[in-house]
Amino acid sequence: MFRFAAQRLVQAIPVLVGVSIAVFGVLYLLPGDPVSAMLAGSGASAETIAGLRRQLGLDEPVPVQYLRFLAHALQGDLGRSFTQNRPVTALIWEQFPHTLALAAAALLIGVTLGFGLGIVAAVRHKTWIDTVSMAVTLLGISMPQFFLGLVLIFIFSYRLGWFPVTGQGGLARLVLPATVLGLGSATLIARLVRASMLDVLRQDYLVTARSKGLPEKVVILRHALRNALIPVVTVLGLQIGWLLGGAVVTEVVFARPGIGRLLVDAILAQDFPLVQGTVLFVVFIYVVVNLFVDVSYAIIDPRIRYDG
Repeated sequence: MFRFAAQRLVQAIPVLVGVSIAVFGVLYLLPGDPVSAMLAGSGASAETIAGLRRQLGLDEPVPVQYLRFLAHALQGDLGRSFTQNRPVTALIWEQFPHTLALAAAALLIGVTLGFGLGIVAAVRHKTWIDTVSMAVTLLGISMPQFFLGLVLIFIFSYRLGWFPVTGQGGLARLVLPATVLGLGSATLIARLVRASMLDVLRQDYLVTARSKGLPEKVVILRHALRNALIPVVTVLGLQIGWLLGGAVVTEVVFARPGIGRLLVDAILAQDFPLVQGTVLFVVFIYVVVNLFVDVSYAIIDPRIRYDG
């Protein structure tokens, strides 16, 4: 098990390097200049702009800049933000708890609704309950996050006044953004749980379990659901990474602090170190989460074993 985990971490290194190269290259292909953006409206002379570019190392060839960034990143130093003049790692760790709280609340909503709808739809296959459940999930998948967020704001904040719209602090401000983010996960989880459960419910061992006199709830939850979890857990791991790194739209719509807002602001300001560091952090989260997902397979299904 430990050897497998170590191998997966080693395999993640080329992924992180590849992502860093892609992000670094794309940033330098964007129109505009970060120094000009920083000094916009200040009336700085050409000599001042050139001096700042030299100070930030932006006058060097792009490969040299990338290698310097990579060397520092391997030591845990993601550089300093151009616009805030603070370490990128400090800025990320300041915003990460906000995104983590949002992602955790959204995951709770997604798992609860997703498993509930999926199990009910599978058990009541080819009934009106199954049809309605899948229609709801199809609507949830099709609806863009920003549109759903605006609809919930209009109904539950503007019309009913139940929840505040923007900002951070308190459970009430978390309900609407977590619901928007969680419903997207719930629809995908529900459809996958239903498909996996339908496949498992056809197996002979469930007939044997029922013949032993086990209650139907025990047959469904202990025997059928556990054996249907492997594909669901795979997608769930991807959803956790997506929730942590993909909350950009939700955080912008609800004006919440977090990794998504930090990344958007950095892109708009052409803050190269902050963009690179934030993207690498999100990718690292994906890698770690999927490592835990792979290891969890052996816990869910004892037939799966990893050598070493």
